[in-house]
Amino acid sequence: MTHDPNEGPDEDIRVEFSSSVYSLDSVKRAAYAFTGRYAFDIRTEGDEIICIATGLGVQDGDSAAFIKCFRNAVLDQDLRESIASQTADVRNVILAHAFSKTGLQSD
Repeated sequence: MTHDPNEGPDEDIRVEFSSSVYSLDSVKRAAYAFTGRYAFDIRTEGDEIICIATGLGVQDGDSAAFIKCFRNAVLDQDLRESIASQTADVRNVILAHAFSKTGLQSD
């Protein structure tokens, strides 16, 4: 993470994530939750996912607090992705069973 504590709320905030730990999709999903207050430029550089957030001036904010909240949001999205992957088979069996009782398909 790179951050100048003297930055104002409309200055760019750079947050870096290792692509060996987090997926690009997780970073994008987390960024989407903050799009009401920030515009994002997300790119990869080598093994890093680089996220540049620029305040929209909607609300003054503390850059350090944003970085903490954003990191938590990325972790949340990454864990949701892992859980969805780990439970996909069970979820598909449950859905198949539920829809098999609906009469939506003819024999």
